[in-house]
Amino acid sequence: MLSKTSSALAGALSAAMCLFAHSQAEAHAVCGNRIFPATLGIDDPGVNDELALPTVTYIPPNTGGTQEFDASFSYTKTIFPNFGLSITDGKTWLNPGGNGWGNIDTELKYMFWCDAPHEFMASVGLDVTWANTGTKNFSDPFNTFTPLIDMGKGFGDLPTSLNILRPFAITAELGLSIPSAPHTSSIVYDDSGNPSLNVALNPTVFDWGFTLQYSLPYMNANVSEVGGPDFLRHLVPITEFAFQTPVSNYAPGGNVTTGTIQPGAIYMADTWQVAVEALIPINGASGHNVGAVAELHFFFDDIFPNSLGKPLFQ
Repeated sequence: MLSKTSSALAGALSAAMCLFAHSQAEAHAVCGNRIFPATLGIDDPGVNDELALPTVTYIPPNTGGTQEFDASFSYTKTIFPNFGLSITDGKTWLNPGGNGWGNIDTELKYMFWCDAPHEFMASVGLDVTWANTGTKNFSDPFNTFTPLIDMGKGFGDLPTSLNILRPFAITAELGLSIPSAPHTSSIVYDDSGNPSLNVALNPTVFDWGFTLQYSLPYMNANVSEVGGPDFLRHLVPITEFAFQTPVSNYAPGGNVTTGTIQPGAIYMADTWQVAVEALIPINGASGHNVGAVAELHFFFDDIFPNSLGKPLFQ
């Protein structure tokens, strides 16, 4: 996957660098001296005008022999300060299995807390995945409602005797995905063409995860100068942990937690960032091979502060 998409991603990244290299705007999700970058496995705690395009994911063949490639976008528009609406959609290619669009996903999100001296942010949201808004066989025939809370904590408030730890930050996300229908019925046919009714349960799932990140931009600006090439001063090494645990309405034996561990790095510029992470399944139910995900992300509140990047209502 990376070899097939690297040219397009490199072209987009080059264009971004040419357009925004001279910008002096501040980065987006800021609480005190802490900048929380946009993350891939879970959401960050900020609410801002931003565009993720593209986000590309490669999942190697599983036990059934199916290889998956996904490409998606996500756009967030602030309506009031610290309150925004996002829309996300994407297409999946399966080999074998064809391709199609998933259901449209929207989220209302409100950042309600920023404790600047302690670099702590928190937000709440309601995510809705809308039924039958994608391609048949690639989208669900029911809505899914997910209340969420996102949090972030930087450790810049530690004493200077612990300077080595001050660039650390953690973020976390908790959500409960609730389907609008308890089960989905469909007609399936056996090898002889005889029909039968198939009923699949739609479980309620606890979505949870966290990130561990070490910000070299924070170190350079607030602790001590980072030596070496300028490239290093923009890097945030990160590991994300994204999990799903069925909590009700699941089939016998179906309450297994699945998820991925995602080590990688984020390059943060003034008005954009690029992130690349591995996708390591935590168990056999999550997959059997290591995949990858990459994203190019633009911060409209910094690029267009007086137009597209400001709230509709101040």
